[in-house]
Amino acid sequence: MLFDSKSFGIMKSSLDGLAIQQQAILHNLANLETPGYKAKSVTFQDVLAGEEAGGAYDLKAYITTDDTTSIRPDGNNVDSDTESLKLYQNYVQQLYLYQKISGQFTNLRYVLNQSTR
Repeated sequence: MLFDSKSFGIMKSSLDGLAIQQQAILHNLANLETPGYKAKSVTFQDVLAGEEAGGAYDLKAYITTDDTTSIRPDGNNVDSDTESLKLYQNYVQQLYLYQKISGQFTNLRYVLNQSTR
């Protein structure tokens, strides 16, 4: 079935991870003027379980804080240009995945319509 397929699971996990990344970016932008605020970033780890586990796919997201840099005298290290670019890249990745999922449903709809004829 479509929802049990490995590719659908990968796309769903990826969208979940991108949503977490989007929240971190928006949080950074919201704290652009907060003295001492340190930007948060999200890193991902792909976890592909063995075939004995049904080949389940999971994407682990880890939120980290960059405490090593300071680009302003008040200790804040959020760069609005960098964060805006990250937000746009995140948007494009989400849009691509939504289009892929939509295509899966379009293919399924086509097969179902052909089988009822």
